[in-house]
Amino acid sequence: MIKVLIADDELIVRKGLIATVDWGKFNMKVIADAPNGQKAWELFQEHSPEVVITDIVMPEMNGIEFARKIKQNSPATKIILLSCHRDFTYAQEGMNIGASGYILKTAFQDQQFEEYLGRFEREINLANVQNAYDSSSLAKEFYEWLCDFENSFPKLLEELFSSDWKWMRQPYFIYLLNGVNNSELLQKKLPSEEKHFARISCGKGQAFIFIPEKSHQQFERFLVEARTIDSSIRWKTNGPNQGMTEWMDGVSKLYRQLKFEKQFKFSLENWPLPIQRAVQIIIQHLHESLSSTYIANEVGLSRSHFSTMFKKTVGESFISFTEKIKVQAACDLLENSSLTLQEIGEKVGIQDGKYFSKWFKKCIGKTPSDYRQNKNPNVG
Repeated sequence: MIKVLIADDELIVRKGLIATVDWGKFNMKVIADAPNGQKAWELFQEHSPEVVITDIVMPEMNGIEFARKIKQNSPATKIILLSCHRDFTYAQEGMNIGASGYILKTAFQDQQFEEYLGRFEREINLANVQNAYDSSSLAKEFYEWLCDFENSFPKLLEELFSSDWKWMRQPYFIYLLNGVNNSELLQKKLPSEEKHFARISCGKGQAFIFIPEKSHQQFERFLVEARTIDSSIRWKTNGPNQGMTEWMDGVSKLYRQLKFEKQFKFSLENWPLPIQRAVQIIIQHLHESLSSTYIANEVGLSRSHFSTMFKKTVGESFISFTEKIKVQAACDLLENSSLTLQEIGEKVGIQDGKYFSKWFKKCIGKTPSDYRQNKNPNVG
């Protein structure tokens, strides 16, 4: 539903527009109305409407200044200016600011007004479709970045922190949700008044959610409620964070932890510190062939002591565990990215593409191409 805000110092105008216009015809709903520009600006910040209809001459803040603040904050918002004045310098100034239309109250025509609303509906729906495509592309770039491939995601993130995600310059929490198989669940149950909210998918049934610090307790309650509906939902949280650097660090930490715990059905935090550190090194350096001697030295143990402790803790040898991690990483990339087999092989420490295919088939029982096609026909 497209949200509409009406601002006019005449009560009869506001109530008349609310009552007489068939808003549902344009998939719209008037969510608030205001008697002056200052109140209208406060309501705009609270509700983030996509369409604003405002009088030009109002107390406390006139419609031109109100429209200017809207366009500075949200350039995509559609604005219709209303006035009793026939002096079209008002229209000129409003259109220069970025208003979409201008209507004289003394010559108000339903047909003209509805033409504006119909055009706004089409433009907003088109923008939503384009944003959905952009979100899909962003998720793909994001996943590949998580897997340590150099791509354009850091640049995209900079752009987001300069626009839609600039609120994350203030403290926020990161949630990594797992088991979100019904994507409509979040849309249905997320409080509609929460405008500072970001989501980015990360593989099948997983999503990162970003919530302002002041809202994270409310979001925790929402997750608990959501879990009563879908018991497969699990989550981990990190925060409070602030800014882009902490965003990248927090996201990477949560993803590595969840990836490990999903694979081995065990919390890394319960393992001895040397083994925790060893596993972190293995995961962070999958593109290298690290020996148990090297890892043992890095965690401050002798090779024999390390091997004994590792097998006792993990339940399998260092070599077996490392290969299992590499296989899982290869499967994840085949399912959730469009990277070539050569690039995926290099990611798990196999430089030769032909050998990677043979190795993968030995471990899984099918070729990488067959696995990718069966798991995700849209990635090829």
